[in-house]
Amino acid sequence: MSPYIKQEKRKQLEKTLIKLGSNLNVKGELTYCIYKLGLEYLKGKEGNYQTISDTIAAMNDAGHEFRRQILDKYEDFKIKENGDIKWNHII
Repeated sequence: MSPYIKQEKRKQLEKTLIKLGSNLNVKGELTYCIYKLGLEYLKGKEGNYQTISDTIAAMNDAGHEFRRQILDKYEDFKIKENGDIKWNHII
C-alpha cells in the first residue's frame, strides 16, 4: 500500500505527527514510537495473522518509502558531489 493518502486525512494526522516527531532525539525513541504506533493500530482489531502481518507490512512499506524519497535522493546528491563508484566489472 502506498502512503499517499487523501489530503484531508493527512491534515488530520499532521499536527500530532509533527508534535511527536519534534520530541524525538535518538533512534531508540523513534523505534519505540513506531512499535507503539503498531500496537495502537492493532487495538480493537481482530488479532489474527493477517492483521498483524498487515501492520508489519505497513511499517516495512514506510521504511522502503523513506529510503526511496529521502536516502536515495541523498545518495544521488553525494554521487554528483563526489563522483560515482564504478561497478562495471561486476554488472
